[in-house]
Amino acid sequence: MNLTRRGHARIVEAQANTRAAIRERGLERRRSHRFVVRDRRSGFERRRSRSRTTPGAAYESSLVYLRDHPAALIGLLALANLLSVLDLVLTRMLLRLGVQEGNPFMGYLFHSSPVQAAVVKVGIIAAASLGIWALRRQRAALVAALFLVGAFGAVVLYELLGLARLM
Repeated sequence: MNLTRRGHARIVEAQANTRAAIRERGLERRRSHRFVVRDRRSGFERRRSRSRTTPGAAYESSLVYLRDHPAALIGLLALANLLSVLDLVLTRMLLRLGVQEGNPFMGYLFHSSPVQAAVVKVGIIAAASLGIWALRRQRAALVAALFLVGAFGAVVLYELLGLARLM
């Protein structure tokens, strides 16, 4: 009987030591990893597609393609810069024909110095392209790249139609 109590006491003592060791390890972990922040979110849903419609799925797949293929994103950003320069050239041509600039800030710059307007316009788009490239793993940056190309494409189309109407 005495042997059984001693054996039971040893088991209880071993369990207490194990609990204390686990508690101590937990405290050590909390101390060493106190302010670790791991933000791995990029805006892409991994589990399922956001949209089940064909246009929505195509949009999502194009964003994923741009994320996974840097050369395609470089081409898209180069297209945005090319459309910006084309916008600059067409705007200059239309201003010579007597058309008013729609953007008051760029109108002021074109009125004061066309070179200054060109530097500002190309510089802003180049800075936006570099920012998009730096954040290329983020969904919002890729959406901004698509928006940039779409917006400049629409502006260039509008200017070409206006130029055709004047001629």
